[in-house]
Amino acid sequence: MKKNWRKYGLILGALLGLSELILRFGFGFCNAPLYIEDPDFEYVFAPNQYRFRFRNVVKTNEFSMRSEPINPTDTTVVLLIGDSVINGGNPTSHEELASTLLEKQFTEHYHQPVRVLNVSAGSWGPDNAFAFLKKNGFFGADVIGLVTSSHDAYDNMSHHKLVGENPNYPNKQYKVALYEFWHRYIYTLFIYHYIEAPLKEWLAPATQHAPNDVIHKFGTTFNTGYQQLADTTKAMGIPFFMYLHPELPEIAQNRYDSQGEEILAFARKNHIPVIDELKLHPPKDLFRNPDFDSIHYNAKGQAFMAKHLYPVLKQYLDAYFAQHARSHRP
Repeated sequence: MKKNWRKYGLILGALLGLSELILRFGFGFCNAPLYIEDPDFEYVFAPNQYRFRFRNVVKTNEFSMRSEPINPTDTTVVLLIGDSVINGGNPTSHEELASTLLEKQFTEHYHQPVRVLNVSAGSWGPDNAFAFLKKNGFFGADVIGLVTSSHDAYDNMSHHKLVGENPNYPNKQYKVALYEFWHRYIYTLFIYHYIEAPLKEWLAPATQHAPNDVIHKFGTTFNTGYQQLADTTKAMGIPFFMYLHPELPEIAQNRYDSQGEEILAFARKNHIPVIDELKLHPPKDLFRNPDFDSIHYNAKGQAFMAKHLYPVLKQYLDAYFAQHARSHRP
């Protein structure tokens, strides 16, 4: 009997050890991209990271962008700013990002380096992005594109503590992959939401509070970042446009919700060009997980976004290079 228990214990230990190795080296557990807090723009990826996560590569440069390092020779610069739509998060590998695709395409087309810098973070509003640029500078940008969605209209900064508290915004690595798998995914995504929270609500509804596993931002005014970006780019003489990305319900109804319409009205009032993605009729298979995620693109979606950003950015870059050539003509 004791031999059987010992045998079962050895088998269990071997299975746990194998699972730990598979989670670590096959899926990048205990190697999550980390975040840092900032008093001006709330949070951002920590700088200078190279992570292998869910079989994807997540890189950040010295300014926490999802881009290669900044070089002194970067004389032609496009800034793409926004939230998780352009950031991609863990499920999007570095080479699949729209910004990476565009940087490669423009560099090949113009036969010289053209940087397309990805200034973004999950759940950022335009005010987060503007605060980041105000603090770190505009990196010599020759054109700036804001990738935005309807829900950004009132997604104002709250400075609620997230980093190190919210499981989606870690500031340190788990030490055991099996525990990370259990705590961050099995428990948080399933057991808490579908068992523990409903049970607590049923037993003590007066004391039940929203869990700190999602970001809650309740803005009451139109996000100030839109106007700040419009005014600042105009004052600096930097071309500025917006790319309005619809969610699946908006695509199904073929119209934006009231907040999306408010963004479009703001753009018209301020004479800001808009790439209206709804008019491009993005198919459902561009989305990462249409049954559970109505907004984030997969690799095909990132390529779709790059495809439709390319001609607009090319117009601005053609004008830039034409002007640059004239200014250097003997």
